[in-house]
Order: sequence, then C-alpha cells, then structure tokens
Amino acid sequence: MHYRVRFVYLTNRLRLVLTPTQHNRQTNTTYQYHRGLQDVKHGESLSRAIAGFMRKTSLIPVISDFLFERPEEVLRELAHLNSSHDVFLILIDAAFAFEVPKISAGWVEAFDVETGSSRVMSRGALREMAARVRKWQDDVERSAKDVGLDVLKLGLDQMQSVVAITEFVMERRLRKTT
Repeated sequence: MHYRVRFVYLTNRLRLVLTPTQHNRQTNTTYQYHRGLQDVKHGESLSRAIAGFMRKTSLIPVISDFLFERPEEVLRELAHLNSSHDVFLILIDAAFAFEVPKISAGWVEAFDVETGSSRVMSRGALREMAARVRKWQDDVERSAKDVGLDVLKLGLDQMQSVVAITEFVMERRLRKTT
C-alpha cells in the first residue's frame, strides 16, 4: 500500500495541522516558525478537519509533548482518524526541560515560550515539575495505547532514541504484515 506522509503538530492551541507543499518540506522550520500550518476552526472535530486535508490514505505521525489540557479528547479524535489513516504518536519526552539545578530563591518566575505566559511558583513546586511532567506523559502514553494508537516516545538520549525507533518500526512492520 502506498502512503502519503503528513505531519500533525499539536501545540498549546491543539489546532495546527501541517499540510506539506512543494515549497515547504522543512518540517523543523515548520514546527519552530509555524510556516505552512493551517488552523483548524474552533469547535470543529479535529479528526474530521485533519481528514479533510487528506483525501487519500496517509501515514500520519502526530508529534507533540502532549502538555496541554484534556489530551484524552485529542487521543479519541486521533483514534477515530486511525480507522481510515495510519496514525501514530511521537511523544516528545519533555521532563528534562523541567529538571533545574537546586536554587536558593524561595519563589521563581517561570516563562512558557509556547503560550507566552509567566507564572510565579515556589521552589518546591518547581522541583516537582519534572516528576509531574513524566507522570503526565506516562498517563498520555497509556491512554493512547488504550484507544489503539501506537506511541513512540523520544527523549534526549540519542542511543535510546535510536533503539526506540528501531523497536517501534520492527514491531509495527510485524504487526502490519500479519
């Protein structure tokens, strides 16, 4: 079976869909600078909106850290889309970004580059963030598998990522051919 490959980026808005064009093959540039992305209308079904961009059966890797509210809704939509396309998740392990050195200040102002918002939190709350993110992402991974989506979790360690990708591809290939 011949697939087209499309990428879906879920940002803090959860509503950006990449539609590659002849002039926009650089997915990293697309992700970082939001070039070539189209907004899904608010209130529209995510699965229907994505399917509307893809008339032929497509391979759809969904790339996200899933650090947003109510990821279960998005996972259900993606599972629905998986019935007509080949959807899988690339879950970016973001816990490392919250592992900060010990600090002496009692209160810290944190800035979210995706939303542009800042928040003041205690030193203890900041120290717990990495563990909370790790648990959140583990729960997302479990929920995705529960609705029938394949998940590839990637982190900073290049060797672990290579092993994870190899195992993921081999497992999918075996499952798809049987």
